[in-house]
Amino acid sequence: MVTIKQDSELMTNYVSANPIPAGQHFAVFRDANMDPGVFSLSEDSYLYLITVINGKATKLDFGSVSGVVPSGTKVQAFAVVQAPDSTLDICIATPGANATSSFTLLYGITFAELQGPIPSSKIIRGASFPTVDHIYMNNKSTDTKRTLPLVMVAFQRPDRLASTEDLRFVQFIQNQATLLGPWSLAANPKRIIDVALGTCALGDGVFVLYETFSGPTHIQFKFFTGSTMVVEPICPTVYLIDATCINSYVDPTSHQSILLIGGQNITAFKSSEYCSAKGKGTAINTGDQVTGLKDLQVTLSGQTLRFWYTTNTDAVHYYTAQSTALSNGTVIPLLSDGKGGQISGLLSLKSADGSDQTLVSSLLSVDEYGNLVLLQQDSVSQLWQTYPFWYASDLNVIETKGFMLRMHATATTSDEASLIPGCWLRVSASGVVRCTVNGRYASLGPTGQWYQTDAKGVLNIQLQSDDASCFVFSADAYRAAKPGSPETPLQNPLLDPSVKVIMKLDNVQTPEDVRALKKQDGTPLIPSDASDDDVKSAAASIQALVDQTRQNQGDSQQLLKSFKAVSLVAASGGETAYGVRAFSIGDTLKDFWHEVEDKVEDAFDWGVNLVEDAAGKVWQFIIKIGDEVYSFILDTASVIVKAVVWVFKKLGVLLQDVIDFLGYLFNWDDILATADSITTGFNAALDYGQHLLDTTEITVDSWLEELRTTIKVQLPTLQNQNYDGASTAPKSVKSKAAIEATAASDGDETDQDVKSDVAYNWSTYYFTYGGGTTNAVLTDNSTPGSAEDDLVAIWDDIQDELDTIVKLCTNVAKDFLDFFDSGEYDIKALMVKISGDLVDAIIDSLKTLGDILFKALALGINLIKTLANSNMDIPVIGWLWKKIAGNRPLSLLGLVALLMAIPTTVLYKAKAGKAPPKLTGRLTADTFGQYVSGTADPALAKDVTNFTLATATSLELVYGEFKTISLLVDSALEGTGLESVPIGPVAQLTNVLNATSLTFETISTFITWPVNEDPTKPPTDTSTTAKFVKYSKLGLTVSNFGAAVLANVIAKVKKADQPTIKRWKGTIAAVVAVPTLCVALTNDIHEAQEGTVKTGLVANHFIEAFFELGKQLGFAAASWDNEIESIIMYVGLAVQQICSYGGYGCKIYDFVETYQ
Repeated sequence: MVTIKQDSELMTNYVSANPIPAGQHFAVFRDANMDPGVFSLSEDSYLYLITVINGKATKLDFGSVSGVVPSGTKVQAFAVVQAPDSTLDICIATPGANATSSFTLLYGITFAELQGPIPSSKIIRGASFPTVDHIYMNNKSTDTKRTLPLVMVAFQRPDRLASTEDLRFVQFIQNQATLLGPWSLAANPKRIIDVALGTCALGDGVFVLYETFSGPTHIQFKFFTGSTMVVEPICPTVYLIDATCINSYVDPTSHQSILLIGGQNITAFKSSEYCSAKGKGTAINTGDQVTGLKDLQVTLSGQTLRFWYTTNTDAVHYYTAQSTALSNGTVIPLLSDGKGGQISGLLSLKSADGSDQTLVSSLLSVDEYGNLVLLQQDSVSQLWQTYPFWYASDLNVIETKGFMLRMHATATTSDEASLIPGCWLRVSASGVVRCTVNGRYASLGPTGQWYQTDAKGVLNIQLQSDDASCFVFSADAYRAAKPGSPETPLQNPLLDPSVKVIMKLDNVQTPEDVRALKKQDGTPLIPSDASDDDVKSAAASIQALVDQTRQNQGDSQQLLKSFKAVSLVAASGGETAYGVRAFSIGDTLKDFWHEVEDKVEDAFDWGVNLVEDAAGKVWQFIIKIGDEVYSFILDTASVIVKAVVWVFKKLGVLLQDVIDFLGYLFNWDDILATADSITTGFNAALDYGQHLLDTTEITVDSWLEELRTTIKVQLPTLQNQNYDGASTAPKSVKSKAAIEATAASDGDETDQDVKSDVAYNWSTYYFTYGGGTTNAVLTDNSTPGSAEDDLVAIWDDIQDELDTIVKLCTNVAKDFLDFFDSGEYDIKALMVKISGDLVDAIIDSLKTLGDILFKALALGINLIKTLANSNMDIPVIGWLWKKIAGNRPLSLLGLVALLMAIPTTVLYKAKAGKAPPKLTGRLTADTFGQYVSGTADPALAKDVTNFTLATATSLELVYGEFKTISLLVDSALEGTGLESVPIGPVAQLTNVLNATSLTFETISTFITWPVNEDPTKPPTDTSTTAKFVKYSKLGLTVSNFGAAVLANVIAKVKKADQPTIKRWKGTIAAVVAVPTLCVALTNDIHEAQEGTVKTGLVANHFIEAFFELGKQLGFAAASWDNEIESIIMYVGLAVQQICSYGGYGCKIYDFVETYQ
């Protein structure tokens, strides 16, 4: 059975992106995924296209990419319309000869064609137009029959039009665009106020709203095709206020334009009315809320119609109705005064295949910095969300405040382990939300969609809304990565991100509690000038909102029913928001959240009340502003979070401070100090290791022969051991004994919580999906010397022996991986498989490789010191480093240390309630030597022990991520469904992976160096064996360091490719895996016999050694591109993933139980 471990955090997120300036003009369209795409004419007159390509928001110089605009030529004007079949018609005007314009129509352009040169068959050109300043454009039909658009060009800006000489209709004949002749209005215009194109049964033409010199406004319909009539119906005037704007749309039933005239209100004209001089139109009864219009836009989706209008005060409102009942609609204020000066046309979108009937409305506006922002609403949640609108960048980083979600598919039995990597989850949300899923742009909504997990079975979902708004999420089905795998329903709890946020207010009961709330820096959260009445209302409201959240969460069945009801409405084909009200009375008011947030200072009475209506007793958040009373039913997580944020904003708290207070905030000072401590340990271990090399005579052959003898002597004991508490590994990666021990002590399950936590996994996410795999660059200016040449010569000499060793190891891996895939993790049965002959063969292999590994070890200390100081350039992480470390350049070691410091600090604080100890300035080669010999200052020894235990978990986590990436770089596992990880230039990424691998192996020696617990205790045969076993484990760990050194050398000197490097590293991992298991278990049995370690920890160590074997053999199998079957490679990857996950679970438990 597959289960989903899930977590969420409200936090600061980082996106490698650039904002999009509004420029001179922008237009929006729906892309292939039904998301908004944008054409933008920049201030320097270049036409850009911003759309999602392969999951990445991309900015293209459309004029250049399309081949339509010559390089360096600027664009004078453009217009875009989208046909019912989703193809685009695009008009572009560019400078021609002698102060003229060249005109181009691109018609019927598909989404794929937008990304390259436009086919000549879809291009119509016109030459020698007068200089074009503006283009009017509209669709001619609502049916799926393809027709060319209606187009009119203007030779003045729209606000300067005063004569029909400045407006000409464009006709298309074959592949030529020409201007129709001069035309005139019924009366000489003083100014032309607005223009809209239209079509009816009599022909095509233009609606013109104009002002005469005598004063009143006129509306005229001039035919350019079909009829030659010029008709001037009666222009509406309300309270002596003339019309100010017009627009039109094509009625879905009659396929003829409906004219809309706006002024003090909105009047609709059917074709029979605007084609008659007596036509008066029909005023749309919207109440007194639609007044003072200066701009009017319209969108139609099916029968649902929305008018968007800007008022004289630059506020934006919208009116929603059915096209068959225009007066039966609702007016909703969206942007308050001064915020709607520049908006795009509205898109109302449904899925292209009709499978999702949720209506999604999108609108682009301009923020206070002149950049585009996206406002979006769906018909199910009815809540408007605000999103930054950007395109991907390799250099710039934008901070956002919002939720990060993590869903991790895990196998409850080992026979399911191979199903996890790259599996698919069907995910849905209680409303439509823009996000990135594993770094790729996506939209989640009420209709479930399939998303592929990474190699660990994880979906990372970063919500893009730049506020605290959220929905409820569900993963309700699963299927394996292999094509054709069956879908399996999941009985998984809903993920409600609001719970973790709202419950932080659980202890707020009184006004005094409200005033006592603190920011992370210790300063008051609530401004001192917040009124006592507001603070009193806030205390009562917060208490009620927390109680309602607890009640919603406690009634999980009701929560699940509500969520399914949302999905049911979305799938039922309901096109409007009205269908939602069948299950949640009063949802109409959810549209008003933007209004009450903008007018928070004007609210004079507010709070949470229990109200009884036709649906029974319901809790409502009630706000009174002026004469209006807004009542929001507290029936969803989204509304409750909105209410909480509103309460704090009412008290004068900035939104940023609200999010920081309610969310997760990294303490970067602590993290930087931890990174510096990791660097300190790295240098201390290296210097101490160099001292040992300089002062100790080490004979590799004699050590390996003693290791052979020791393992073979201990083998019967290892095979007959009962492994109490761990004879069969549990279905959870946490051992049964560990669970029982924890339950019997303090019930602390830090390892289970932290392991799947967003914050704990934050750094690996940002390396993999924040540009580390695509744009990380290591600057290595070192040059190979004679020592490297010697290594290469030995490397060349051992290739035949290496081939033999690979064959041995592949057979071992196949045999042992089959054991891992059997469904039972039986350590005793595993040990029976290890024979004396196998031990001999492996030790002989190590002796063959010993010379080159030892020479690499001697070279490696100097090599890694040089390499560790090399500069790194990496998006997001590099930007973050500069932010927290000041002017310190980011080195390779700094990168690795920072990536590890984040989970180390998160874990340490979760257990100890404080930051990890600082080792910088305290730990040197000398004091490290004292520590490992058992003679260090007790305070330092305690701190180093705690620090290394915590750091061991993050080493397992972060290094495991890098190993997985290294397996995927060269597409050896192509076809397994794991191609979704972004991969940049292979040579560049391989260079980074080789260098980081060596850095991780160096840190591993610092962490795993054996410590003499009691140097005063006289040696015995048992203790001598135990000491040899401990140091042998270090020796085998150092072998991996030597392998990493050699990988760097052969990659640099011989230009070895990634498969060669993987083969080498995988082989060393396989060779040392079995002896590492034997010495680890021998040490664990000794500790159990001596009683120096708790029983639960001994069992945990047994399983940890078992997982280490699986991880090493799994990595090896996945590394052998040509020596092993593809299916075994895939199984190897799966085993490596499940054992890595289990391994760092064991290490977390080690830290939790051993922390002093």
